[in-house]
Amino acid sequence: MKAELRKARRWLHAAEHICVVSHTSPDGDAVGSMLGLTWALRAAGKRVSPVLPDDVPATFAFLPGSAEVTQEAPADADLLVALDTADIERLGSLGRQLDRPIDINIDHHVSNSRFGSINLVASDTAATAEHLVELLQPFSLALDEQVANCLLTGLVTDSLGFRTDSTGSATLATAQKLMQHGGRLHEIYERTLHRRSFEAIKLWGQALGTARCEDGLAWTQVTLEGKAEIGYTANGDADVVSQLTAIEGAEVAVVFVERPDAEVKISWRAVSGLDVAAIAQHFGGGGHRAAAGANMHGTTLAQAERMVLRRTRAALQQYRQNGSGR
Repeated sequence: MKAELRKARRWLHAAEHICVVSHTSPDGDAVGSMLGLTWALRAAGKRVSPVLPDDVPATFAFLPGSAEVTQEAPADADLLVALDTADIERLGSLGRQLDRPIDINIDHHVSNSRFGSINLVASDTAATAEHLVELLQPFSLALDEQVANCLLTGLVTDSLGFRTDSTGSATLATAQKLMQHGGRLHEIYERTLHRRSFEAIKLWGQALGTARCEDGLAWTQVTLEGKAEIGYTANGDADVVSQLTAIEGAEVAVVFVERPDAEVKISWRAVSGLDVAAIAQHFGGGGHRAAAGANMHGTTLAQAERMVLRRTRAALQQYRQNGSGR
């Protein structure tokens, strides 16, 4: 890792124009990490272009630089950095648009496929943002208020407000460090984990109204028709999946989100300790033990639900038979 760090530092400081990218349906860690690194590199005098395959969700529009994010990679960038992306397919249309490999891959997903020329993956951190805080000093990059607020957003959202089992004492120490450099924890928590648009709340009503829970498995659907009916235009599920984990007795929650062109996005959350990343990998996805996702193509909601629930039930049963992972 030390050799990789030294090489990454050389490449970052030698580059003139750096393109920083992250995954489809960007969450707080994707947006926060991307913008945090963007501001740190700009403070070092670099020209940086932040690029996402999808729009920045309105929830994260308060972050500095969010309005500058584009959906097209600049042709003249001489260094490509991918953040919070487990594999190249997670870049979606952006990955197909790139005419060269990723130079530096920085991530924290245990399922990361090491698709970069340099791979800096720390699966023991709660968020890619936490890993980036560790990398700033080796990269000779400064931590200022803009960087701190972006990275704290990634840390808070990916740890679900410091509630995931990946949250350790080092995670809390990192949050404290970011706050000492100007990170506004109360504002970030309010904007990202508490406040929701009216349309998102209506989507919750739709999805939770048709939710089912059987033998520790909770699930529901988000349909294109339902989203159009209430005017919800974002690609995701408004974090419905996290609401399902609040159900008493639910060990695993799954949400199926219908997308155009026969695509279905699946999100898993585990409360019990079941490794849902392993389930997601079976469907071409990945993630963390407690939170994972996948995109299925050429299928209907009913078909995707049938296949995914069968696999998830089997994994949950096996997990229980093995003594809950002990």
